[in-house]
Amino acid sequence: MIQIALFGAGVIGAVHAENVAANPDSTLAYVVDPQLARAQSLAAKYGAAALPQAEAALSDPDLDAVIIGSSTSAHEDQLLASIAAGKACLCEKPLADSLEAAVRCLKAAQSAGVIAAVGFNRRLDRQYREVFERVRAGELGQVEMLHVASRGNRAPAPETAPLSGGMLREKGTHFYDLVCWIANRDPVEVYTAGACRIDPGYAAYDDVDTAALTLRLTDDTLATFDFGRRTAFGQDELIEVFGAEGMLISGRQRDGDVCLYAGKNTVGPGIHYSWHDRFADSYIEELTRFVRAVKGDEAVHATLADAVRAQAVAEAAVISHRENRPVRIEPIW
Repeated sequence: MIQIALFGAGVIGAVHAENVAANPDSTLAYVVDPQLARAQSLAAKYGAAALPQAEAALSDPDLDAVIIGSSTSAHEDQLLASIAAGKACLCEKPLADSLEAAVRCLKAAQSAGVIAAVGFNRRLDRQYREVFERVRAGELGQVEMLHVASRGNRAPAPETAPLSGGMLREKGTHFYDLVCWIANRDPVEVYTAGACRIDPGYAAYDDVDTAALTLRLTDDTLATFDFGRRTAFGQDELIEVFGAEGMLISGRQRDGDVCLYAGKNTVGPGIHYSWHDRFADSYIEELTRFVRAVKGDEAVHATLADAVRAQAVAEAAVISHRENRPVRIEPIW
């Protein structure tokens, strides 16, 4: 049994805790959160110990691995401490709240030789995986353009932006990674147009709630993104890949298949309400693969180098928004 400590007892922490407890090859040993009452509440569900700080967990010789599901602002310190303790790590994205911090984490993991993965769970979604495999099989011929739309069902409070890193980092890194992974190309330049259309309060934190981006990849493949923090109808997400010989689309996923036909109207189910409803299976698969990697059975599904590449896009996107210009992306991953 792989003994795992979870850092962060918030929303994503609860997802990871449930999956660790349900996996037959892992045990949740610790839940660590500076809000001790929150850690205690989550730990009690799964028979784990609750701690306000990470040191005691990391000093346990029986602990095999750490899942970092805390706020982005805490990732660097917790990841570096876990690497220094020789523990395998799965860190939520974005890797850190700056490119410099992300690079420090990557170099530390490389020097220590520890198993280290980043939480790009969308790579493990069944439909996105199919798009990836069919593109790589050459069905589209030369890939020329990609488009991603992602709009969450409910906007977080603006004051959470300093903890999450803001929308262009926290949301964006998922999708910068996806297009590079699917297209098998690296990013070279990004241009961002952002606005506060949902809540003007985000501007006080140098954040946006609505954005459109154009990302140039190697060989001039183009990727476009439209991001939003709120819909009135659920988790709105799609990927389109256009090539010389055709197009693949992974569209909006309905949460049911039965439609009512009555008179001139057709009434069907809506899309999945939340990101967790839409991607619950991919988080389970992510944990399964991480446990296998810790046991030495396979490689991680996404590396810290992948995370740094996505972070490089995110940081360039933030600069582009601030300065209203295209920004080059240096290949430091």
